[in-house]
Amino acid sequence: MVVDTDLHVQVSTLLAREAIYLDEKNWDAWLDLFAPDVEYFVPAWLSEDALTTDPRTQLCLMHMDSRLGLEERVFRIRSRDSFASLPLDRTAHQTTNILVTGQSGDEVEVSASWLVHCVGPRGQATRGGRYDYTLRRTDGGLKIARKRIVMIDEKIEGTVDVYHI
Repeated sequence: MVVDTDLHVQVSTLLAREAIYLDEKNWDAWLDLFAPDVEYFVPAWLSEDALTTDPRTQLCLMHMDSRLGLEERVFRIRSRDSFASLPLDRTAHQTTNILVTGQSGDEVEVSASWLVHCVGPRGQATRGGRYDYTLRRTDGGLKIARKRIVMIDEKIEGTVDVYHI
């Protein structure tokens, strides 16, 4: 397989921006990375090796089917209307093993590994897993059209919000 280095640089830059914007709580810049029709999905584990696939009929940890859902989440964080987010944890996102797994038309499929270390008044945690993205080429550059976040954690202690994963 031939690696398109320009595309890999664009993808890596986008994922690095997302991580930094989350760590900096730069919500407007973070939201701008997403397409208006983005699907943001954090499936639950059905068994040791099977995840839920349909957030409308199965349990999931988080699901939003448009950027409006992400904007509403950010509104609650900013307005301090979310008890689980008071005060906000400090985070350090690491995104590695970035791999373009497919391309079709204007869309690019990407997988990556992630670790996020969170520190706050309720303690600290390090969580990890895999990101699966569908990125869409637009006039403004690549946008996230779908993000699936697989958490490998067996048990989730504490809160999990968009900036924890």
